[in-house]
Amino acid sequence: MAPKTAEKDRPSPATDKGEATRRHILDAAARAFAEHGFSGISLNDIVRVSGLTKGAFYFHFPSKEALALAVFRDRQERWVGQTMAAVMRCPRAIDQLEAMLDVGCDIHENDDSARAISRLCQEWSSQEDLAPHSRSHLTTWFDITTQLIVRAQEEGDVRPEIDARVTAETICSAFIGIQEVSAAMSGLKDFRARIEGLRTLTLTAIRTPEKKRLTKAEARR
Repeated sequence: MAPKTAEKDRPSPATDKGEATRRHILDAAARAFAEHGFSGISLNDIVRVSGLTKGAFYFHFPSKEALALAVFRDRQERWVGQTMAAVMRCPRAIDQLEAMLDVGCDIHENDDSARAISRLCQEWSSQEDLAPHSRSHLTTWFDITTQLIVRAQEEGDVRPEIDARVTAETICSAFIGIQEVSAAMSGLKDFRARIEGLRTLTLTAIRTPEKKRLTKAEARR
């Protein structure tokens, strides 16, 4: 017989249903924000897209701002988790840096809500109460990338004289810019090809001469 404590701690069907509803709302809202941005869609529009009653929806998220913040955190946690899982499969920091670019492409190709974060960041950057969320997101990626570059320098794969923080911010900013250009030009259909250009340019510039090797883009030629 199972211990009573285990039975007590087991989630109730009502709890499971509530979490499933919350997840459904987050996914629907993420797609809506990715397509329309924060100001381009109303909360009633998102309720309609979700297929839920207003009562069921507002029980979880009483305002569009609360919903957007929840979407932002959910997608950020998901992105960080997927990135770190990919990174940890590579032994050297320089390869982990490449893996970050690869998983970024994978996310945008396989998740039509991936642009929700960037669109929310852009709109919130001019709003005093919401701008800190945008800055925090960017700082997270700057920090992760900086740490990888510093480790790659210690491992002898990246030139020691470069400024790791400046390089990290440049790579992240370029990634965001390429995402927006690709979205405007092809609906993200050429996103990976454009990122390959960033990969080639970046790795050629930062690698130590004695450790220079073919990038993935060069190896396929």
